[in-house]
Amino acid sequence: MIEVKNLTKYYGEERILNRVSFKIEKEHKVALVGFNGVGKSTLLKILAGAIKPDKGDINYNKKVTIGYLPQETNKYDGYKVIDFLKEYVDKDDDEPFRRKIEIMFSGFILDSEIKNKKISQISSGQKTKVFLTAVLLKEPNLLLLDEPTNNLDLPALIWLENYLKEFNSAFIVVSHDKKFLSNVANKVYEINWVKKDLEISNGTYEDYLERKNKELKRQQLDYDLQQEDINRLRKLAKDKQENAAKGAKYVAPDNDHMLQGYRRNKSSDSLRDSKVIFNRIKRMDKVDKPEHRKSFIIDIEEENIGDSRDVILKDLITGYEDFQIGPINLNIESGDRVCILGLNGTGKTTLLKTIIGDLKAISGQVEVGEGIRFGNLMQEYQNIPKKKTLSKFLIDRTGLEKKEVENYLDFFGFKEVQYNDEISILSPGSKARLILALFAIENVNTLILDEPTNNLDLEAGGALQKAVDKFKGTIIFVTHDRMFVEKSRFNKLFLLGNGDLSKVENFKDYVDEMDKKSKKLIRLIK
Repeated sequence: MIEVKNLTKYYGEERILNRVSFKIEKEHKVALVGFNGVGKSTLLKILAGAIKPDKGDINYNKKVTIGYLPQETNKYDGYKVIDFLKEYVDKDDDEPFRRKIEIMFSGFILDSEIKNKKISQISSGQKTKVFLTAVLLKEPNLLLLDEPTNNLDLPALIWLENYLKEFNSAFIVVSHDKKFLSNVANKVYEINWVKKDLEISNGTYEDYLERKNKELKRQQLDYDLQQEDINRLRKLAKDKQENAAKGAKYVAPDNDHMLQGYRRNKSSDSLRDSKVIFNRIKRMDKVDKPEHRKSFIIDIEEENIGDSRDVILKDLITGYEDFQIGPINLNIESGDRVCILGLNGTGKTTLLKTIIGDLKAISGQVEVGEGIRFGNLMQEYQNIPKKKTLSKFLIDRTGLEKKEVENYLDFFGFKEVQYNDEISILSPGSKARLILALFAIENVNTLILDEPTNNLDLEAGGALQKAVDKFKGTIIFVTHDRMFVEKSRFNKLFLLGNGDLSKVENFKDYVDEMDKKSKKLIRLIK
């Protein structure tokens, strides 16, 4: 379908992609992975024809049709949803077309009435669903999907997952959702953060992780063994050089010319041997030292404050003039790990804002213990001063000295050259890491996490997972990330829907039910 040869791309003087080569065949379902900022979106834009490479060739099969979902979708804001769908898909507005739209909307949990709204009037999550609907309705044989899971609620994500598994289109997808990648991909393309080239792994995403871990361990072992051998040979060569030097200076007692000649001959032999050994080292096929990115560890320790740290909601009704949730009764005790599930637009963020005091309750009570120190990731993310440098932001917020702040930046995976960069140029994941560094300094004891994995790359998301597991304080978490929920030890799971907060007894059963519903809808399209 597509053959890419030696693709290279620069932004200014920085090389983003270096001699990238690969093929895409009709059976390929590719997870494109790599650290934030490594060039994944750039590669998809090049393949979609949105930007041009600086070097290299792309050969397209004449029969290939491409459906591209970019991260940025603002160019169609002036369109009504239905007009956009008709123009993008370029099909007659007949009964089969309308029926497919209805099925797609059901799968993505979109209200049919949204068709008559302007794209600028709908939420980011709804916008992602509308654009995915358009791309899938076009029925391309190659899908390029850049972060399609970021703004999807769980039923919509499962619908997309089942669609990609059931239909024959090849695809390249970028996502921070490990479970999604594990379920849909049969190949993994990784953009190497050092070489900027592409490493190809056949098999599932889990196969790739296992293979990569084994390869790194093997390469490290081979490198260590070779270095031991090189060091041994260098010591042997150096010893022979020293012996040669001593022999050359040797003066035999009693002018014994025979002994002196013998020692000097041995000296020549030792010098020749040392050269042979050094040449042997030079001729070795050197094992490359494995490239290790500094481990990204998030270490957030709660501060031990004696005052109450409970959150109690009593007959809470909250929201806005045209949207309300409640009444809600909920006790969150110190150390609880609470996960709130629900569709986009059901009021999860509204509830979080009410708990932390950003939104006044309409009625009822919100009792927050005096000892609570909130750390709200998404609030900080939205309000971060983009014109400040990384170090200035932390200095101003914490009062720490510059050197202390730089130690934290280093600990959270930032390079020294980035300390004086403006926050505005950071990738979304890097901004989130900066805020987590702030939380570590401030010793928060109650984490408010509203879809944090949307903006973290796979490595950073894994680090956040470990931080959540290790954190001894209270966590109030909103997420659609199944792997995060499965691996985190949440002791209270709730579902917010139709204004009510209900307990989820078993997360697996909850997911399985959505999976069954999505598969029924898939059968209606086939």
